Amino acid sequence: MVIGILHMVVLGIDAAAEIPGWLRLELWTVEHWQPLRTQRLEVLASNAAFWSTVGSFALPLIMIGALVVWLGGKHLPLPSFLGWSLLAWIVVASLIIEVSGFRLASPSQSASLSAPDDKN
Repeated sequence: MVIGILHMVVLGIDAAAEIPGWLRLELWTVEHWQPLRTQRLEVLASNAAFWSTVGSFALPLIMIGALVVWLGGKHLPLPSFLGWSLLAWIVVASLIIEVSGFRLASPSQSASLSAPDDKN
């Protein structure tokens, strides 16, 4: 959850300048469907800002973190698939882009991998 919040704050600062354009529906253009190399720099920057903030996995990761905290507060076990699937995503993403925040998430997975399964 903390990584998701940090992701949104750090990258959100840079993306803030793009928000007025998003509200004017500037992402709703045919140009966004063109090959990346043919798009204008402004369109690429807006896309990158969107996909690194609102469109990223940061918000669902925050929600999953909140769910984990809530379940822990009720002393309910986490299903093991949650930890394993997040770990698989982290490993694949880390192999694709080495210099990133994905490696920060790896140590946090050990707790959810060792949690007892809910048997459902």
